[in-house]
Amino acid sequence: MGLATFVCKIVINVFMSGKEIIDLAPLQGFTDFVFRRCHHQVFGSIDTYYIPYLSVGKGKKIRNSQYRDVLPENNQGIPVVPQVLCANVDELRLLADELKQLNYPSVNLNLGCPYPMATKRGRGTGLLENDEMLRAVLDCLFSDYDFQVSVKFRSGLVDDQTIFKEMDTLAAYPFSQLIFHPRTAKQMYKGQANRDLFVRLSNEMNRPLVYNGDLVNAGDLDAIQQAVAGQHHWMIGRGVLINPLLVNQLKGEEFSDDQELNLKAQFHQLLLDNYREVLQDDGHVLLKMKQFWSYFSQSFENPAKVFKPIKKATKLARYMEIYPSILSM
Repeated sequence: MGLATFVCKIVINVFMSGKEIIDLAPLQGFTDFVFRRCHHQVFGSIDTYYIPYLSVGKGKKIRNSQYRDVLPENNQGIPVVPQVLCANVDELRLLADELKQLNYPSVNLNLGCPYPMATKRGRGTGLLENDEMLRAVLDCLFSDYDFQVSVKFRSGLVDDQTIFKEMDTLAAYPFSQLIFHPRTAKQMYKGQANRDLFVRLSNEMNRPLVYNGDLVNAGDLDAIQQAVAGQHHWMIGRGVLINPLLVNQLKGEEFSDDQELNLKAQFHQLLLDNYREVLQDDGHVLLKMKQFWSYFSQSFENPAKVFKPIKKATKLARYMEIYPSILSM
């Protein structure tokens, strides 16, 4: 065991007391129902899996891939919450009505999507910046539906002080959870999430918030908890894509190197088998596995070396030949 691993395990054992609540962030294109199902089966450590957003597409319809992702039969036995991305009340109603028909008790409102394709349409962080429309959407959501409603948001489009202007609006509604990713939309996922913003918002709202952004080890959680007494609810996205065992480790589980390798191999094989069954197209399966490895490779000692042969594979058959040796690097 290396010194860094030894120190990390000490931090985990001292810091974690078993009371931490850790959810999986919804990452479009990555944390689909196959990923969620396989992760839950192998690791079973995440408290709630947030489903990537539903949105209104062409012809005022939900894309088939998005709709399939929320189907109850694809999420059986998994603690999930669907997310909606909308620009106005009409879009909200279309999405909320679908989820109501599927008997979901909870829904998450996306006020944090940073991508211009969404924000320029008034969705995600774009809706956060439109106070009048935001209040109309929230009035509808809380008055016309009986969902338990949570909200995920960023600090603003460009100005990270925007969230403090919208704080009173958010505080006026009985959200079950307020999930804050302290970056602007302009930042996308670059730079560091501004933990000082989270601390300030926690203090000014005077209620528990869920922290999301750049959580990759116990030291990250500890640093925030030192600044926000009693902080125990977290949302992790890319950290789990990089290290599927992360939440287990943060909750105090310890694994030998062999155990880690075996669990990663088991998870990978389950993902591969499930994608082959669901997608039934070698090209789509290969693309999914390349997406998976774009993050997963970062858990290895030499990520570039690990990812290079996978990225170069042009056929699923070639990928099937090379991945066993790569997993053991």
